[in-house]
Amino acid sequence: MQQPRQAIWRSARSWAVHGAEMAELRAFVPGVLDALNHGWTDETAARTLGVPLRTYRRRVAELMTALGASSRFQAGARARELGLV
Repeated sequence: MQQPRQAIWRSARSWAVHGAEMAELRAFVPGVLDALNHGWTDETAARTLGVPLRTYRRRVAELMTALGASSRFQAGARARELGLV
């Protein structure tokens, strides 16, 4: 059982890297929620937020995961429940 644990620890990210990624996501969340709330297309939202389309889509997916949502609509509803919008 020792081998799998060692493999997991070797592949783990450092706390500092995780913290930096979370800080970046937290800074980006209000803009994503606003874009979703307005019903903008991904292209419009990415252009408005000044990020590449692929980055915007990745952030939306990360936000949906963080909210435990399986759709953008559900993410918006969950964000409202939590008082994020």
